[in-house]
Amino acid sequence: MDHDWQNWIDRLKSNDLTEAELREFQEAVESDPAHRDAYLDALLAEVALEAGDLPQPFAKPEAEVIAMPVRRWPRAAAIAAGIVLLATASYFVGSRSGSIPAASAPSYLATITDADGIAEAAGLRIGQPLEKGPLAIPEGSEIGIAMRGGARLKVRGPAELQIDAVDKIRLAKGRISTYAPTYAHGFTVDTADGSVVDLGTRFVTAAGTASGTEIHVLEGLVEAHVTAEDPAPQNLKGLHAAILKSGKMEPTEFLAQRLVVPLDPVLQDQDSDGFPDVVESFYSTRPDAASDKPQALRIEESFATYAPGPFLDMPVSAAGAKPGAPWGGAGSFEATGLSYAAAGKSLKTTGGAISTTGETGVGAILFPSSRELPPVGVTYVSFLMQNPTLRASSPFAGLLLYQGDREELFVGKLSTGNSFGSRLKQSDQDAFGIPMDSQPHLFVVRIDRNRLVTDVFVDPVPGQPEASAVQRFRYQAVPNVDRIVVRSGCQGGKFPSTFDEIRVGLTWDSVVPVAE
Repeated sequence: MDHDWQNWIDRLKSNDLTEAELREFQEAVESDPAHRDAYLDALLAEVALEAGDLPQPFAKPEAEVIAMPVRRWPRAAAIAAGIVLLATASYFVGSRSGSIPAASAPSYLATITDADGIAEAAGLRIGQPLEKGPLAIPEGSEIGIAMRGGARLKVRGPAELQIDAVDKIRLAKGRISTYAPTYAHGFTVDTADGSVVDLGTRFVTAAGTASGTEIHVLEGLVEAHVTAEDPAPQNLKGLHAAILKSGKMEPTEFLAQRLVVPLDPVLQDQDSDGFPDVVESFYSTRPDAASDKPQALRIEESFATYAPGPFLDMPVSAAGAKPGAPWGGAGSFEATGLSYAAAGKSLKTTGGAISTTGETGVGAILFPSSRELPPVGVTYVSFLMQNPTLRASSPFAGLLLYQGDREELFVGKLSTGNSFGSRLKQSDQDAFGIPMDSQPHLFVVRIDRNRLVTDVFVDPVPGQPEASAVQRFRYQAVPNVDRIVVRSGCQGGKFPSTFDEIRVGLTWDSVVPVAE
């Protein structure tokens, strides 16, 4: 084996090792104490070059492990990289049986690899070894932990946990994201509701609420036990989620960003009026009085008041629009609006519509008032769209949500195929399998800023509850919005499309109203 320890360090830092090479490395370090010493000497020299100094990896920490200013991230990143390497070394060296005298074996079980200013103020610092025992992370903080067994953790506060072994923790309260590479299989998170055993995966565990213990598997596979003596544990695979509670495991919605979603994802609504307290506070209504609540429909553009014909930066009359802002860009107002019906129910419409120029890169822009778009809770956006019957090369048409000059969400007719679909933050286009036609279609977007998901619906039935609508696509992220754009086009020509009844509201019913 090559004993160029600097090369091994570089490859460990870049994750450029196969499982077989990791075993070869471990055997080399374990086979000869001189190899171990040479490797650790090279490792400490590497970290010293990057970070200046580091705590002794096998020494019991003093009260101040690393004295460093809050948020000095360039140095902190270097130290964190070194600590991860040290933790890796301690895993390989510490895992052998009897080769190292008991007195020289490290007593700590994990090391803090990342800490923000809140954590540092609470005494949690990068490089700090962690022994068996309790650990508390303050609210609003996030720290990184390298377990000596090989697992890597991110812990979001408020959190209370117990480190039990190099491959086991007990989570009483909080959210933990776990990455367990192949050599760390079997890492276990115990909670009051059961336990989660890694089988080679990335997963998030949330515990300490009345809901039970949530498991969200980002990739790979975990084994869930509802009791310590569970004779029949259940597997949970990637992109799936479940809740452990009362001796049972039940499926729940998968949240890819569960680590940063609030520990209790249900927003408080003390007066049970359907509007969370934080949303009522945003609109200056009383959270403790059901009779005082915000108007559900926040923005409505029916196009019924405009004179028909082309426009360029026309003064806007939409309710909830930014004061003094025009309908930007270019387009044409139509005297006749679109109509839509499904299952014998018609959408409430008032006449008038807007047509795009059909030129690629030319759209019409509505600027909503910032006071109408709450930064928390759930927001709904709906609109009608009708495409022309003409043949065109790679046509597209849709409503887009923008933040500044950055596209955040597109919903409508995709340019890459004969299907309606969507795209979040300029990612790949996602087709819904609904071929384009020349009929009016109703699109509804649900943006949940608490759970950090965005859902798209096509052609729901007006007047029916949200639960009855078919979700066409879910994104595990949310768009930022400060303008609404309608646009269409095609290759080598024009593809003018018509839009109507643009609504933004706080409830499903407010944006999918049934005609009376």
